[in-house]
Amino acid sequence: MKIAIEEHLKCTEFPRVGAVVAKDGVVLATGYRGERLGIHAERVAVEKLTSDQLKNAELYTTLEPCVKLQQDQVVESCTDLIIKSGIVKTFIGVLDPNGTIYSEGYRALLQSKVSVGFFNRNLRDAIEEETFEFGEVHKITKHGKRHIPVVHSGTSLTVEFSETDSRTIRLHWSTLQITHGCVDLSSDNGAVRVASGATNFADISDPMVFRFPSHVARMRKGMIAVVKPSGATFCVLIKLLDLYPNDILFQWEVRNDE
Repeated sequence: MKIAIEEHLKCTEFPRVGAVVAKDGVVLATGYRGERLGIHAERVAVEKLTSDQLKNAELYTTLEPCVKLQQDQVVESCTDLIIKSGIVKTFIGVLDPNGTIYSEGYRALLQSKVSVGFFNRNLRDAIEEETFEFGEVHKITKHGKRHIPVVHSGTSLTVEFSETDSRTIRLHWSTLQITHGCVDLSSDNGAVRVASGATNFADISDPMVFRFPSHVARMRKGMIAVVKPSGATFCVLIKLLDLYPNDILFQWEVRNDE
């Protein structure tokens, strides 16, 4: 597991992924995303070995193996590669937060009788911090744009004012309805206001001018909401940029209200 993390730290692009193939306690091959241009870490490691070496081997990968995303996909997924390789057990660092992949690689491996284990909790926390471009998946700070999965019961986020200011606001995205083009944004009761008429953050000189605070806002593409729970000394502006079957893309900006 630690060798796989060492491999993923060699990556120069996000998400960082490292992989190790071992058998009987002996490391047979390693790989990391970007070691070969455009090739995923698991494939890099697996393709260094023969079929005899792979038979009954174990794979350690810091991120859940990818799955087939399109019917006409030319390159087979890492999950399919693992299943047909002869590998009998896979250890996963963290499940992929991409809503289209989340738990699907894990599920497919189990269904194909490949045993699945996970890295220990401390190592998972380290991987979470280092794998993705924005650090921790469920924490954002200051301003930026991010894809986030909205599956099953939704996704919660902590908005931190800055790296040196620990004031926080909690958000929750839920009820993604791609066919209706909307997703629900919520926080504490009465914390969410829709910035009706505004199309850009620069249009909003005073976020608190908007009326009708609510527990939840049904957001459509291009809409902006202001989130400021009672007692908070700052607010966060949220703009929904796009929606996908299992993910959304949103933009945020923190504003001081002291």
